[in-house]
Amino acid sequence: MISCNKICEIARLRQEISLKWVSEAGEVIPVDRAVPTSFHGNGTTFNIKLIPSGEIRKVNRYTVIEINGEEVIL
Repeated sequence: MISCNKICEIARLRQEISLKWVSEAGEVIPVDRAVPTSFHGNGTTFNIKLIPSGEIRKVNRYTVIEINGEEVIL
């Protein structure tokens, strides 16, 4: 298990990750290949770039339920 506070450390490495998070609508969003592009240290969000499409997504770190195959806990 990983604490949600460790997500910022992982994001700052800017290495390829996989993750799952829960959307505002309650849907689980799985991403197999992404690279964190920025982390907003004073806030709760970080940006990821989806490798297959190049799309940039903003993710709230408190909604992440899995990163690199490990469960994320609050």
